[in-house]
Order: sequence, then structure tokens, then C-alpha cells
Amino acid sequence: MPADVVVSSVDPRTTVVDWLGPHPPAGAGSMVARWTAHRQPDGYESKLDAVVGTLPVLPQVQRLQERVGPFDPHVPTTTIAPSLAAVEAAHAALPTGVVAPRPMALVNTPSVLDPTMRVGADHLLSLEVLWTPYAVPGGWAGSAEPQRWLDLLAAQVGPGFAGGVRRWRVVTPEDYERDLGMPRGWAPSFSGGPLAALVGRDRELTRYATPVRGLFLTGAGTFPGAGVWGASGRNAAAVVLADAQRA
Repeated sequence: MPADVVVSSVDPRTTVVDWLGPHPPAGAGSMVARWTAHRQPDGYESKLDAVVGTLPVLPQVQRLQERVGPFDPHVPTTTIAPSLAAVEAAHAALPTGVVAPRPMALVNTPSVLDPTMRVGADHLLSLEVLWTPYAVPGGWAGSAEPQRWLDLLAAQVGPGFAGGVRRWRVVTPEDYERDLGMPRGWAPSFSGGPLAALVGRDRELTRYATPVRGLFLTGAGTFPGAGVWGASGRNAAAVVLADAQRA
């Protein structure tokens, strides 16, 4: 159905390359060519969801309690990270299909914050493992990686955690592609930084308007990214309104 204004919140590459690319409208050729030349990002993270009878307690958090005083060690999200060099190496290994020996991970226990999410007396745990590739040798279906991540977590937390894992499932980049429409499991988020926004680099991502009259971009792939919820939508709406007022 024809529309005067279209605001796309999907992966910008999908909008520009897949939807506009085959037959670029007048004035959009250079933008389409620029995006087509970019390598398609590969993977981002995998997520392991579990029902656990014992909440994980990291020894690092216990040592912090000894220094700063008592506090609740069970928070909704805890980041487990190796050195910066190891994080960089894990990201660089994505195209080779290799998962880092000690991957960076986010340990989420949402039922700590919201008890209504508990499963009886048990808690929910979500382990987000970063820099997991779209394709691993032999395929994700038969990969031992997810179990290894759970074993790594169990080795770092207090006793009793491993035996308290009731059941778990894993969502891999392949699942993100199939179920959520993320090509190659890539979760786009604007990564240009404040300077790119200030000078208008990749203007379709930082100014939301495209060379195609009436087509605007928004969503996590545009400034300021996924970490500031709603901001790109609000910014894009302001640009659309200003454009309509000038018309």
C-alpha cells in the first residue's frame, strides 16, 4: 500500500541493501553501494535460559562485600569478563567460527527483581554469552558449546549450583535468524559513537532521514543504539514531524 512516510526500525542493512538495493530509487544509489560494500556482521551472542534451584554467587562479589560491607549479592544482571585483550580476541575470532575459551557473559537472574517470575521455589537464569559465531564446526545442533558455558559458570560460583540446574535451553545465532529475523544472528546496534552523531557520519543512522523522500530509519541500528531505550524512536519521530511541517 503506498504511503507518504515510511519509518523502518529493522536492521538498516536489510532496509538499504535487501529492500532498496535491487532497484535503488533516484538519489539512493551511493547509499546502497556503500552499505552493499560493508561485510555482513556475523553473530553476536547466544542465550542459555535455565530454571535453577540455587542462585549463582560469584566469589568476586563475595570479596567485594568484604571490602565495602554487606549488600545483596543477588542482582538482576552480573557481567563476567576476561581481560580487554581476551574480549578483543573473542570478537576477532567470530569469522572463524571459534568461541573463546573463557567468553564474556552476562548472568541474568530476573526473578530476583520480580518474584512473580519464579518457577515455584526455583529461579530463572539467563546466561548471555557474547561473541558467539553464526556457524560453528559441525553446526550448533550437535555442538557441546552451550553445556560448556554452563559448566564454566558452575565452576566459578558457589557449590550446589550445578546440581540445582533443573532444565535449560539455548538460543543460538541460527535461532535468532530463524525466529526473530536477524540475518546471521546479528543484533544491530549503533556503534559509531557520539562523534559520528555530532558530525553526521552515516547520516541515515545519525539523522534518520535517507536520500529517498519519505523514508526514515530508526531502531537499535541508529543513534544512540540499543542501550538507550526509545531514544532513536523519539529522535526519528521529531525528524519526521519536522519534515512534514516543511512540506
